[in-house]
Amino acid sequence: MKFPHLFQPIQIGKLRLKNRIAMAPMGFPAMSDAEGVPTQRYVDYFTERAKGGAGLLITGMLKVEDTIEYTMSKRGPVRKEFIRPFADLTEGIHSLGTRIFAQLSAGLGYQGRPHNIRGTPVAPSAIPNFADPRVTCRELSVEEIQRLVKAYGDAAELLAGAGVDGVEVHGHAGFLIDQFSSSLWNKRTDRYGGDLKGRLTFAFELLHEVKRRLGDGYPVQYRYGLKHYMKEIRQSGLPGEDFVELGRDIDEGLQMAELLEAEGFDSLAVDAGTATGHYWAHPPIYQAHGCMLDLAAGVKELVKIPVIAVGRLDIPEMANDAVASGKADIVSLAKGLLADPYWPNKVREGKVEDIRPCIGCHQACSEPMNGRYINSCTVNPACGRERTHTLQPAEKPRTILVAGGGIGGMEAARASASRGHKVVLYEKGEALGGHLIEAGVPGDKKDIERLNTWYRRQLEQLGVDVRLNTAVTPDVVARDQPDVVLVATGSQDVIPRLPGVDKPHVGRATEVLLGKKAMGEQVVVVGAGENGCETALWLARQGKKVSIVEMQAKPIAIPVANANRNMLLDLLVQAGVPILLNTALREVLDDAVVVVGKDGETRRLACDSVVLAVGMKADNRLFGALAQQFPGPLHDIGDCQEAKNVMKAVWDAYEVARTI
Repeated sequence: MKFPHLFQPIQIGKLRLKNRIAMAPMGFPAMSDAEGVPTQRYVDYFTERAKGGAGLLITGMLKVEDTIEYTMSKRGPVRKEFIRPFADLTEGIHSLGTRIFAQLSAGLGYQGRPHNIRGTPVAPSAIPNFADPRVTCRELSVEEIQRLVKAYGDAAELLAGAGVDGVEVHGHAGFLIDQFSSSLWNKRTDRYGGDLKGRLTFAFELLHEVKRRLGDGYPVQYRYGLKHYMKEIRQSGLPGEDFVELGRDIDEGLQMAELLEAEGFDSLAVDAGTATGHYWAHPPIYQAHGCMLDLAAGVKELVKIPVIAVGRLDIPEMANDAVASGKADIVSLAKGLLADPYWPNKVREGKVEDIRPCIGCHQACSEPMNGRYINSCTVNPACGRERTHTLQPAEKPRTILVAGGGIGGMEAARASASRGHKVVLYEKGEALGGHLIEAGVPGDKKDIERLNTWYRRQLEQLGVDVRLNTAVTPDVVARDQPDVVLVATGSQDVIPRLPGVDKPHVGRATEVLLGKKAMGEQVVVVGAGENGCETALWLARQGKKVSIVEMQAKPIAIPVANANRNMLLDLLVQAGVPILLNTALREVLDDAVVVVGKDGETRRLACDSVVLAVGMKADNRLFGALAQQFPGPLHDIGDCQEAKNVMKAVWDAYEVARTI
């Protein structure tokens, strides 16, 4: 076995886990009904990860009560209606040798948005609400705290009766239990406040209530951020940045570990961050793999109970080394098990090249789209919809021609071939990947490159007939006579019609990233979308002096996950890249650009190079031509339908391919 340390059994209290791989908690409200009760989607979703080989699953946050803090969007509260779905779930996963913990929460506290809370948001003390500082939170009374403790025991007892193997206390990410533990939010002078041990009294009482109900052998785990990474209430600190910690620092986090172990917790899950910035509690692609591993290692040196690490640990070599070197006892994966629920089995079998990588985008898993949460995965559309969207063998195999070898075309070919269809994939360029190729160039975007490599391997294994350096035309289609044509011809850069944009020192972001257009030392990037900001950061890290001009009032105005957007903008500030908003390009000169501000004032910005990143437009010429000629099923997918993002391309392709 190539990664033996990940597959050694381990005990949490008296509970034996078959391996050292856990699924980290993620809140997936779309898998519960309007009243917060888990649906069949919830059961199928966790069961799929058990089939994939994880030793421990941890649910997302489940509230224990809904009277002291009533939330409009439901994550519980846990009640008798939870028995049936959890009994179905635990019966299935236990037969597969997998265990499950329920992450129980006392509430949102000061992070509860006023529009989502009936009445005034609550907190340990009367502090300003995070979402709306004009609102002062109501301090919980001692009687209310005791009601929360009882509700916690009630929830744990009910779930244990339904087969749940343990409880995780949600003391993380600035939610209510975390607020009690920190002097930033807890100003109380009674037994629930004061020094660190006093501030942990609430958590200790939750522990003892569960143990009193279910016995000392019932596992209770505590999850918390060892460090909050808060420069200010709404400003996060970046990796490696030197700043004064407003919230919990590492020293206090280590003291907490010793106190939590002494009080009787069975294991510690070491995390980081709060709602501030989002990008520690929800690490995006810009965070390094293993970004929180050293925090777990610090705790591991102090305690004897098992320590669970988190933080983009989906690189098998890194995960195995974390256990082998003693930095953690268990590694927990979050989004990595959304992208590929069979990560554990593939690692065990040594098939790591077949693991579909997470690209840290948060587009499908945690961000609301079209007014709702979909709680799935950009690169795995079957995630969270295992019963309805898992690929099935085709009833009648067909010959399918795919035009375009970008991500939409590759996914269409992969999904179609997986179902037994004969697939021919044409790509006019010399390599598969489309926009993935340039997107994967920056150092912190290598997961995009990994995804492209994965697709190429899957197509080869499935026997897809890939024909490079060949553009599809109506004549090619007429010659091949396929049963179905899938057009995935992608998108092209938008070039503004302005004086000077054709000068030799002007380049499109795509060709700049590919090294086809050299940049000088003083660069203006036109466009503060995600692509423009990433390109600007990449250039700045090469030592170039970079500035961005954006005609809109907000950078990265297109839908991008908060964690990704916030971290990218913070990285630009750290790199010294200014963004001039409400500023439009008017002309490119030999040594400057002419821009105009919102007030109509024109000025020159000196530069020796210009990057155009003002968007992409669909290339739908082939689809338009075939629509008049091809008699069989014809579909346009991805960017050639509407230039958008990886998620649209993959989901379009998957949805079409699974129905052919």
